[in-house]
Amino acid sequence: MEILTTIPARLNGPDAMAPLLENVWQQIALRAHEIFVERGAVYGHDLDNWLDAERESIIKPFAETHTEGKDVFVEVILPKIELTNLAVHVAPGQFVISSDPDEDGLQLCQVIDLPVEISLASVDAEQLDNVIRISAASAQG
Repeated sequence: MEILTTIPARLNGPDAMAPLLENVWQQIALRAHEIFVERGAVYGHDLDNWLDAERESIIKPFAETHTEGKDVFVEVILPKIELTNLAVHVAPGQFVISSDPDEDGLQLCQVIDLPVEISLASVDAEQLDNVIRISAASAQG
């Protein structure tokens, strides 16, 4: 039996998203530094350390965006794992889908840039099994 649940859509602007993303980046930076130390503190591998830390810490699910008329649709395929406090954060030109970190520090964080600015009042987000579907009307309409 498929279960349909509503995802909390937090209608926050870009300024409210900044602390969320800053926290994620700080966690990645901390882990990247740990990797740097584990590899003998050899300089010149900053990007490799960062990407390895990001892979260990962040789940970035596949997201597809398309428009139909004045509406924007986003479909995100979630991993089949337990994600706590899953939320869709909304700004006029961007969605951020996030979860709290699990016991291993792994969390979902996906930034989705939208092709047009949207009306914040029109956003609808729902989850069906491991798929989140988000729709919104263009602010132009």
